[in-house]
Amino acid sequence: METPTKAVWESDPVVIRIEGMSCGHCVAAVRDALTGAGGLEVLEVRVAEARVRERTQGAVARGVAAIQDAGFGASVMS
Repeated sequence: METPTKAVWESDPVVIRIEGMSCGHCVAAVRDALTGAGGLEVLEVRVAEARVRERTQGAVARGVAAIQDAGFGASVMS
């Protein structure tokens, strides 16, 4: 039996740690930043972290930069 493979774009989920978030408006701002960065599937955004899946190479780095541009600290946890 053949094992299904991941789509070419699909990475394992990545957790981005986010500093400076305190409310639902922050969550919305981070979600908008990640969506605008392109190449990411946004799985979950909550105060202090976001889970994303990369669709194109380099998208996580663009997402981290977009979060930082929105005024928050961001770094990849996993």
